[in-house]
Amino acid sequence: MTDLTKNIAEAERALVEKPLFATSAERVAILDELKSTHKEDPQPKRFAYFLSTLLSRVSVPLEDYDLIAGRCVDRELTPEEEERFQAFIKHPDYPQKSVWLSSGHCAYDWDILAEKGLCGLRAEVEETLSRETDPEKQIFLASVITVYDAISAYLLRYADAARERGMHALSEACRKAATERPDSFRVALQLLWTVTLIDCAYITENPTLTVGRLDKILIPFYRADIRSGALTREDAAALITDYYCKHNLIMGRGEHQTGDATNSTTFKRICNFDAPQYLLLAGTDEHGNPMVNELTELFASCIQPKFKNPVVVVRYFVGLNEQYPVLWRILTEKALQSASLMFYNDTNILEAFRRMGLPEEDYRNYIHFGCNWPSIGTSGAWMLGGPSSQKFDTFESEEEKNFVVGPYMRTGGRFGWPDVFMQLLRGFVAREDEGASVTIEDFYAAFTERMSGFIDRKLKRAQGEVRVRRRRPAKLITFGDCFMKASIANAECFAAGAKYHFELQSFQMFGTLVDSFIVVDRLVFIEKKLTLKQLLEAVDANFEGYPEILALCRKVDKYGTDTPHSNAHVYRLSRIVSELVIEKNRPYIASDGLFFVPCMQSDTWHVKYGIQFTATPDGRLAYTPYSQNARPSNGACTNGLSAMLNSMLNLPAGGYLSGALNLDVDPKQFPGDAGRETFASLLALYFNRGGLHAQVSAAGAEDLIDAQVHPEQHRDLRVRVTGYSGVFVDIPKTLQDDIIKRFE
Repeated sequence: MTDLTKNIAEAERALVEKPLFATSAERVAILDELKSTHKEDPQPKRFAYFLSTLLSRVSVPLEDYDLIAGRCVDRELTPEEEERFQAFIKHPDYPQKSVWLSSGHCAYDWDILAEKGLCGLRAEVEETLSRETDPEKQIFLASVITVYDAISAYLLRYADAARERGMHALSEACRKAATERPDSFRVALQLLWTVTLIDCAYITENPTLTVGRLDKILIPFYRADIRSGALTREDAAALITDYYCKHNLIMGRGEHQTGDATNSTTFKRICNFDAPQYLLLAGTDEHGNPMVNELTELFASCIQPKFKNPVVVVRYFVGLNEQYPVLWRILTEKALQSASLMFYNDTNILEAFRRMGLPEEDYRNYIHFGCNWPSIGTSGAWMLGGPSSQKFDTFESEEEKNFVVGPYMRTGGRFGWPDVFMQLLRGFVAREDEGASVTIEDFYAAFTERMSGFIDRKLKRAQGEVRVRRRRPAKLITFGDCFMKASIANAECFAAGAKYHFELQSFQMFGTLVDSFIVVDRLVFIEKKLTLKQLLEAVDANFEGYPEILALCRKVDKYGTDTPHSNAHVYRLSRIVSELVIEKNRPYIASDGLFFVPCMQSDTWHVKYGIQFTATPDGRLAYTPYSQNARPSNGACTNGLSAMLNSMLNLPAGGYLSGALNLDVDPKQFPGDAGRETFASLLALYFNRGGLHAQVSAAGAEDLIDAQVHPEQHRDLRVRVTGYSGVFVDIPKTLQDDIIKRFE
């Protein structure tokens, strides 16, 4: 049996001991030298030149215990190198601005890479190029071929390095990955990792790359190797584990959404420093049947709880726990160890896509990417994940440019949807002062109108963005275009030529907002203990001098308590917004292949907005975080974990495509085999009844508090942040405090 002790230990050390300011020194030096060269060339040709030169010059480091080849060098810079680095990232020709042109957050057609290899893809592109007459598309396709050749040459350099060290099996795997169609599990996995490494370590800042449904992609190779005797289950497990290890070696330290250059490595120094890569398992196939095989369980078994990457996304289908009990036991045990693991309800997501009117063949193979965002896979391009209209620069007038280009439209209020609620509250107080009567129905009608207008404006701008891109879709290229079926076939940048384009419409800070509805309805309209004006005065004073009103607001049963009144508001408000997004999508899908994803993702904007905004009627004090994602507000779940999950079942099934639930549990609550079975049963019941999502943070509040005081004693403590895991002691204190409060 292969000893992976060194591999795992090295990856764990990298996550907690790597110098904070470690930098991809080779990458920076080479690109700094190249940055202003070949500026007369079209971007696709320049891209291919940069990549070829970079891959021909970076080192190909190996360790004797490597089973999968592919590492990069990062280290602290000397003072002179640091000075050059700072000038490099500020230079107008910085490659991320002028050459690479990708912000990641996507998936590739990994199946064609595994099936055909670089040589097979190259042959297809050569054939397409031989028939192409459009000069811009000819350049695009020729650049794709150059990229394949560069990757092949890079792999051959690794093959030579491995041969020189006497690592003959690894050398042969690299050589085959470079020159032939993959013919084994090892060669296929080596090729997939190499492409992942190049994107995540050398090209894309914050790549957040989805590496695909590897249990589905690799099962033909695995079964053939097992039948021939070329591979054992233990061999495959060792290769998978080293593949997992490699993902963590290319990361940095700190947290990217709330961290900065003083407390985090940042993506400028290490492209992948805190980016999650998503590996999908299970789910259903194109016929709706369970997509679970021998590799599903093997990939699950190899999950290392102390690793940050890859984030394993389980597409849960109803009854998975009963049909595949061993798999379910493995997954829930890993979750209770706080592994980078999340569960999504397959049925809910497929139904939401269906309701939007998308053809089933286009969404059956959906994926998750980014920080818990869904995508229809490689049929759809996320509009923030590639070159924008400004890079394509095909505007027909200044008027069009001014309309399309603008700040990202996240919410209808400067500080989120709770800001909108407070605007409505002030307006209704003014109406009452004028003698008008107000009801909770007026609040719902006014909020619906504001949300509806916001979505209309955002869709119109997105439509203009898509149409500008599509005028010259071969003008630009990204690394991902070399591994997308549509891009290869049509010689078009995926960001422009994709069948669909989608943007996120997140109902952020839902818990804070719905609790404000609940409190106003209960205290003002039902119990009549307060007037709207009295409530507003107390909120504007941050409840100072109004202790009785604060106590009343906090006493009201809220989202997460599983009471009839709170559940009714949860269902009503969440349904209104999801139906608005879904209904408004349909004409844009028909005209432009454009749609918005209805979701409840806030990432860490609940902290960023909340700490800038005044108090709210739910009893939240000024300048404190809002609720996060789909989760109830901190401190609201006063009736326990089961009540919280039951309350969340009032979110409309098939109404949202994402909405992360950070499920914080103290492992001591579920001790021994009996405790693990209880936890597994609880989670399965939640999903079988229609729950959308769960990701587990298994770290008790006492440990988290102690880690703030004694960080050196808790270097390996992992927590869920949003769509990724974080090393708790490397997270800024504001976010640490919010994570601790999730236990209230």
